[in-house]
Amino acid sequence: MAVNRLAFLGGVLFSFAAVGGLRAGAALEKITPPVTETKPVYMAGFGMNRVATAVMDDLYSRCLAISSDSDPVVICAVDSIGLFWDDVLKIRTSVAAQFNRPVSVIVSATHTHQGPDTLGLWGPKKGVSGIDESYNAFVIERTAAAAVSALKRMKGARMHLAKTHPPELDAFIEDNRPPVLHDAEMVLMRLTRRGRTIATLINWANHPEALGSSNTQLTPDFPAALARETESRLGGITIFVNGALGGMQSPLGAKVRDPRYGEYAPPETRRFMDAIGAQLADIALDAIRSAPPAKAGRMSYVETLVQIPVSNEALRQAAKTNLFGGRKALNADGTVTAPVGLFRIVEKKGVLLEAAAIPGEMYPELSVGSTVRYPEADFPDAPIEKPVKRTMTARYRMVFGLANDEIGYILPKAGWDARPPHLNGASKAWYGESNSLGPEAAPRIAEAFEKLAGAR
Repeated sequence: MAVNRLAFLGGVLFSFAAVGGLRAGAALEKITPPVTETKPVYMAGFGMNRVATAVMDDLYSRCLAISSDSDPVVICAVDSIGLFWDDVLKIRTSVAAQFNRPVSVIVSATHTHQGPDTLGLWGPKKGVSGIDESYNAFVIERTAAAAVSALKRMKGARMHLAKTHPPELDAFIEDNRPPVLHDAEMVLMRLTRRGRTIATLINWANHPEALGSSNTQLTPDFPAALARETESRLGGITIFVNGALGGMQSPLGAKVRDPRYGEYAPPETRRFMDAIGAQLADIALDAIRSAPPAKAGRMSYVETLVQIPVSNEALRQAAKTNLFGGRKALNADGTVTAPVGLFRIVEKKGVLLEAAAIPGEMYPELSVGSTVRYPEADFPDAPIEKPVKRTMTARYRMVFGLANDEIGYILPKAGWDARPPHLNGASKAWYGESNSLGPEAAPRIAEAFEKLAGAR
């Protein structure tokens, strides 16, 4: 058999033997924690001590397993604020032990701001972790179970690919930091068998925080409505994978019409959240239903580990005081280790699809380009990073945000603005730098991805 899959782990190159035929399987597992009066569930993404009071929609780990003349690749989307590399490694180890043959596993968090704190940053008060270790262990176990179930369900399949960018996709996003820029294209992959849907993967970028900071009910946010609508009308399992959502790609502040009522949906309400999800489903279905089968050939997933200097003192202290529960430890040289990956599908005519696995919240400038130099920036003459989607050559290009790790915001070094004077004469610092490892994150990730993309 021809060798066709490469994986870079810690600078070591591994290769695996191929097996033939396009096959696909999908599965999901519920990861909703119990909400009781005796054990608080600290919700992530806004302020501290936001305790869950009820369940609005169940949380899930959703996985798609695919292979074509290759060992399988599993793409999982977890309804979570994020998972650190440490927990992703545990998921991979569990899948490898249960599946007992080479398999690549990509774990992306949807980044819902209406789920439990799995990172430790939103506990009862400053300096106290919000992680419930038993819940994190449960998420690891259930995500691995969903991945293994998807692998076991793989059958002969057809692949359909589509991309679409109607103006509504930009209208659902409010960007509150210059330059106002979105990576709002939706890219879709549908797997079918004998006309029936196995799974639909939807890649789009926006923060799942439509309900805002006052909500205390657990839900995946708009991905719940998106999945509900697509699954009821198309069948199969929907896997929503977020994209370049940094800086600040958010529905908060956007005006969203609710077609059911012929008016704008009240912000930060269930109607607002559902209106976004339902319209995303309409756009997705219009694009993918008419997509012809794609002639998918060899698949591969490659990955490398990068060392990123941590200049953010708050994050350095959080690591040192064990706020993360032993995760995301600082290396001796003051860096942290994070994975960068590339999933690729080729056909006879060339590269069909590529997806960048990015370990955090990438700004759109680093995905599609258009970085702006501001004279007030801290490093106005820094080299401009090559955008990952311009690094790719495939017809269909995806960015998997918060993939295999969560290192926070990843913003162009030339736009880094931690010290006054601030961009565009702002009276205070723009949001982003305080939740980033530091200005070297983007250059190192962009460089690592460019090397992966060039290793054909």
